[in-house]
Amino acid sequence: MAIKINQLKEYLYARRESILNQWRTRCSIDEDLHTRTSFSREEFNDQLPVLLNILTQRLASEPPETDPVERAGQHGLHRWQRGYSLAELMNELANFYAILEEEIGQFLDLYPQTLPTVVAQAHSQLLRLSQEMGMGSVMYYDQLRQTATAEQVQTLELSLDKLHQLTKQRGHHLRQASHDLRGSFGIASSAAQLLQLPPDEAQRTQFLDMLSRNLKDTEHMLNQLLDYSRLEAGQESLHSKSFDVAQLLHSLVKGAQSVAKSKNLLLKADGPDKLAVVGDELKVQRLVQNLLVNALKYTQQGWVSVSWAMENDTRWIVSVQDTGPGFSAGPTALLADQLQSLAQPTSSHQPEGPATYPSGAIPATSEEKDRPSQPKADGEGIGLFIVKRLCELMKGSMDIETSDRGTLIRIRLLVNQRLSEQGR
Repeated sequence: MAIKINQLKEYLYARRESILNQWRTRCSIDEDLHTRTSFSREEFNDQLPVLLNILTQRLASEPPETDPVERAGQHGLHRWQRGYSLAELMNELANFYAILEEEIGQFLDLYPQTLPTVVAQAHSQLLRLSQEMGMGSVMYYDQLRQTATAEQVQTLELSLDKLHQLTKQRGHHLRQASHDLRGSFGIASSAAQLLQLPPDEAQRTQFLDMLSRNLKDTEHMLNQLLDYSRLEAGQESLHSKSFDVAQLLHSLVKGAQSVAKSKNLLLKADGPDKLAVVGDELKVQRLVQNLLVNALKYTQQGWVSVSWAMENDTRWIVSVQDTGPGFSAGPTALLADQLQSLAQPTSSHQPEGPATYPSGAIPATSEEKDRPSQPKADGEGIGLFIVKRLCELMKGSMDIETSDRGTLIRIRLLVNQRLSEQGR
C-alpha cells in the first residue's frame, strides 16, 4: 500500500515530544554552543513547537496558523535577550533541521513503500521552513544589532559631550581656585599691613585671627592644587604595605569630631574593628580625608557617616554619606552624573523594537556655585577630582549618589594592591 503525505504528517505529530527532546539533548552536548543558560523546557523550546506545527500543516496543504518568519524572529529575540550570538542561534536551528531530517529518514525506513512525491514534498517543505526561519532570525538579529549600535553611538556621543563640558568646567574650576588664592593672599596681606599700624589689643587679635584663618585656607588650597597637578601629570606612585584600614578610618573620624561638634553635626563611623588590607596607606588616608572634609564643610545640619566593609575576597568598600545639599551644577555635578551607580540596564529590547533610543539629559553646567547653600565656589570640586584620580591610580572605582537630601560617595578598593602591581 502506498504511503501518502497525511501519514507522514501524523507520524511527525506523534513524534513531536521526542523531536523536541532530541533537539534539546543535541544542543546540550554541542561544543559550538557556548552560551550555557538554564532554560526550562518551555523556555528552551520557545517558538519551535509552533514552527513544527506549521511544517505539518503545510504537509497536509493546510494554511499555517501564523507567519513562520515572524515566529522565527520572536525566537531570535528570545535568544538575543539570553545572550546568544547569531552563530549560536543558527547552529541551534541547524540541530533542529538535522533532527527533522533524521525523523523523515526513519519514517522512510519504517515505510519503504512511501510514494516519491511524498518524499519530495517533505524535503521541499522542510527546506522552505528552514529558509523562512533563517530569514526571520537573521533579519531580527540585524535589526537588534542596528538598534544596539545606535544606542551605543548615542551613549558615546553623550559621554563625549559630558567629557567636553567636564574638561571645560575643570578649567573654570582651576581659574576659580586661583582667584580664591589671590583673594586669600590679598586678605592676608591686608591683615599683615594693618598689624603694622598701632591698633589696640582687640583689633590686633582680630587681625591675627584673620591672618591665621586665611593662611590656613590658602595652605589647604595650595596643597589641593599641588596634589591634583601631580596626579594629573602621573607623578604619583604607589607604595603598598600591610595595614589595618579600620584603625586608619577610626582615627580619621576621631580627628574630625571637633569640626563636626562645632557645626552641631553628628559624625559616625561604622565598620568592622579590624580590616587588614595591602595598599598605599597614605593615599587611602588622603582619599578619605578629602571626602570627609567636603562632607563636613558643606553639610549645615544633620549628620555625616563614614562606613566600611568587605565586599568580596578581592575588594573592600568605604563610603562617606552626608545630609548636605548635594551637587546641583558645575563640574562636581557633571562628575556625579558620570559616576552615578547603575542599578539596572538602561533599556531592554521588545519584539516591536524600541520607539526611541534611550537618552539622558546633560546636567546644568552654568558657572554657578556647586553647592546651593554656599555663597561662592571655593575650589571644593578639586578635592572630588583628587579622589577620582586616586581611585584610578589604585585601580579602584567610585560611585556617587546625590540629591537635595544628601550625597553618598562609595569607593571600592583592592584588598591586596600588591598582587595587582605584580600582575601588570
